Amino acid sequence: MRELPLTIENVVEHSSPQVGLAVLGHPINHSISPILHHAALENLASTEPSFADWTYERFDVKPENLEVALNRLSKSGYLGLNLTIPHKVEVLGLLNGLDREASLIGAVNTLIFRDGEWYGQNTDGYGLQKALENELNCNLAGSQILILGAGGAARAAAVQSLLAGARNVHIHNRSFDRLNDLLNLLSNEFDGGQMSGSTPDDVRCEDFIGQNWIIINATSLGLNAMDSSPLFMSCSEFGKETVVYDMIYNPPQTSLLTEAEKAGYKCANGLSMLIYQAAKSLEIWTDRAIAAEAMFEAANNHFRA
Repeated sequence: MRELPLTIENVVEHSSPQVGLAVLGHPINHSISPILHHAALENLASTEPSFADWTYERFDVKPENLEVALNRLSKSGYLGLNLTIPHKVEVLGLLNGLDREASLIGAVNTLIFRDGEWYGQNTDGYGLQKALENELNCNLAGSQILILGAGGAARAAAVQSLLAGARNVHIHNRSFDRLNDLLNLLSNEFDGGQMSGSTPDDVRCEDFIGQNWIIINATSLGLNAMDSSPLFMSCSEFGKETVVYDMIYNPPQTSLLTEAEKAGYKCANGLSMLIYQAAKSLEIWTDRAIAAEAMFEAANNHFRA
């Protein structure tokens, strides 16, 4: 991986048989996506040598330059793009079409260039569901899901939970307005009886005590070592079969995960979600099954270095 990300002014041109892939964000220095994708592409190339001509870059693109970037990249041999903050919503008006998940979530993290146009998809919900199944051996279907936060990550978690058949999705957020916006958006597509919400001012802790939940942290609380837990009550008061998933992966151990471990719950950080959503994106671009093991190995080696 390049030490510094590229900018739209220094796009690397690709001509057949070369194929370009990239992640766009601002800032983007933190992204390990090139490490994941290069590992998976190298694995693909071991059996299909043509994939040795595929590359994956990071581009630092300011919001006002997103349309220019998409045009430039489409003319420079780029087939697929990942999008991260702040582009996931802003890109919607620049696309020729969306898949169902992206439409429901109202955000895009994966673009594919097809027939002269960019099309948007969202693999975040898929990545979360795969992570819960494979890392924590739990299913969204029939479960009670407690989502902490009401931003874009929470929206993806809520949509995926409802699509998968969750029994109940409860969203807890500090801001009532943002919470209400998300609940209203979800109620347009799903049965309102499956959804509920709370803020610190009106949460009923008695509804959660002794109950088994899949708790998903979709807030930024935990990124800093001094951050408190995003939960509204003691983690140990939930049911004994409660499962905790923190979307944060760096640092790998947050205060929420520490509390969950002390309570004896199964828990995991967000690295697995990052990897499974990345693998799904690469499947979309390559039309090949992608084994996530190469990505896991590359990520673990990176964080151990």
